[in-house]
Amino acid sequence: MYRGRRHRRAPGAREALEIKLAELAALRRTEDDLTAIDAALQTMRGEVEHGELGEEGDRRFHAAVTAAAHSGLLADFMREIAEQIAESRHESLQQPDRPAQSLSQHQAIAEAIHAQQPEAAVAAMREHLETVRRVRLLNWKPDEDA
Repeated sequence: MYRGRRHRRAPGAREALEIKLAELAALRRTEDDLTAIDAALQTMRGEVEHGELGEEGDRRFHAAVTAAAHSGLLADFMREIAEQIAESRHESLQQPDRPAQSLSQHQAIAEAIHAQQPEAAVAAMREHLETVRRVRLLNWKPDEDA
């Protein structure tokens, strides 16, 4: 039976994938995984503090979360869309105040993974990716796609 449209937008492929990776990372992470996540955050923090965009730290963070999920299949999917993610990352982090905001959102994801709280990791990753999506929508110029 049709009950009308959902109020929440269904996640895209990247969003669904990264949300699941965050959930699995919270459940499966090892001490080595936490070290890699923390190192990525430190890299991004240093970049942002030096006025950079934080792209390398951002890339490392998402790679560390992917590794912490311990799912070869999902890691393969992430490798397949790596180029699109890199473009999205670059575009998003160009926006004013976005690098610091992204760092803060990454910290929330990391805290949930550290605490082995999959629901919190899902919520934090969803919020992060929704922010990225909103930034991309606000900057979309249809004439450039033609």
